[in-house]
Amino acid sequence: MQFKPFIFICILTLVGCNNSDSEPSIPIDQPSTDLVTVGTISGFGSIISNGVTFSTTAATVMIDTEPSNLAELQVGMVVSIRGSVNTNTGATTASYIHFEGDVEGVITNINTNNNSLIILGRTILVDELTVINNASFATLAIGNIVKVSGQWRDQERIQATYITRTQNQYMNGMHMQVKGVIQALDPDLQRFNIGTQVCDYSGAMLKLNGLALTNGMYVEASSMRALSENVFFLDQLQIRQRNRNRYNDGDKLCNLNCDFELSGFITEFISATDFTVDSLPVTTTSSTVFVNGSSSSLGLDVKVKVDGVLNDDDILVADKIVFSLQSFIEIDADVESINVSNAELSILGINVETNSSTLFHDHSDAALREFSINDLAFGDRVNIRAYMDSDRVMVSRLERQPPEDKVTLKALVEEINPSSLTLLGVNVTTNQNTIYRNKAREIIDAETFFLSVTTTSLVKAEGSYDNTAILANKLYLLDCDYGCL
Repeated sequence: MQFKPFIFICILTLVGCNNSDSEPSIPIDQPSTDLVTVGTISGFGSIISNGVTFSTTAATVMIDTEPSNLAELQVGMVVSIRGSVNTNTGATTASYIHFEGDVEGVITNINTNNNSLIILGRTILVDELTVINNASFATLAIGNIVKVSGQWRDQERIQATYITRTQNQYMNGMHMQVKGVIQALDPDLQRFNIGTQVCDYSGAMLKLNGLALTNGMYVEASSMRALSENVFFLDQLQIRQRNRNRYNDGDKLCNLNCDFELSGFITEFISATDFTVDSLPVTTTSSTVFVNGSSSSLGLDVKVKVDGVLNDDDILVADKIVFSLQSFIEIDADVESINVSNAELSILGINVETNSSTLFHDHSDAALREFSINDLAFGDRVNIRAYMDSDRVMVSRLERQPPEDKVTLKALVEEINPSSLTLLGVNVTTNQNTIYRNKAREIIDAETFFLSVTTTSLVKAEGSYDNTAILANKLYLLDCDYGCL
């Protein structure tokens, strides 16, 4: 994997080695190494995932099992990209891009306590990095029709990286589909469950490759009929190969000893040398490098990025494992200054840094598809989610938003005074009109709030900013047990 330094240098320029779809692909006589990456799309121009910018001039795009085009892909979707890296220049070129949607259907339950949805029986988790189009988590409602892409977690849960609301309610003829493992199969009734969803296949076209339905079979169930008494009456039932369809359309995920990069959650864990990430088997060796943790940090439901080599048994042998740091910081305010060459900007007087892995999404009226720090201007309203790396505020997601007067700052408390706090160096003051809430979201008085706050507390402040301090209209005590929405 000698090309890795070239990728790193290429991306830090923020220009990218292949920054335009108009650039030529790598000539076949140039030395190259095969590369597969599975992760969230963080930007376009050409396509960026797992911190790598791929040229797409020669790429085939597939959505589920159908040929498609790059315009159908969106920031936040989980994709697999197969391509090559020029080992002389570090230029990366995609030959194949595959998006596999997880579920498209009606929301039947919303749990605001743990930030989750139920869609066609699948449990969908929402966190601070989820890109939501045409809605927010607060405005999603039971009965809405949504499409979801995400990373797999244990217990058949999906950590949503992308949600788009397509309709406020089901309309005749709309397509709905869900992928999952068959449970509670009843051949007599011709029904089974996917998660909590009862599926009736009595009228469905079966595409099972000659196999009989069994519990544990991974399938795609689809219909153009509305739920009836909470039963999903299927039009088609198709067997799928979970990992093959997730990562690639061929018999092999990639050629022997190709470089493989995977972001996701540990979905099964036996030991540090035997676990799965996003349902792909992974192992470590004595040479594996760990960042933000150690081998003892590995465990069920831990979020990681794994770089390594896929062996002949389709096991990812990890060269490096990076443990994700939680993006508990939120800043929603106007841009005060920008340093494009250093990939930095200032908001509320706080210096924040972006990098090759930062997800950029334009939620403003401009709605730029190819959006990056280069497109930001003084006074733009942005919402950032970030994590602390030593004393640096590193941006994991940046969304440009429509203009707004209110500002938001969420961070760990640094200083406590009788009626004020300091968050990331910003003074947050209060007055008699400030509303206080505890972790249970109950309204409390000022005295109770300040008695509860410590320098390890996570606090969210909403209010007005006078270029010096925030006057808080609302102060919340928070935790991030279920994400930092």
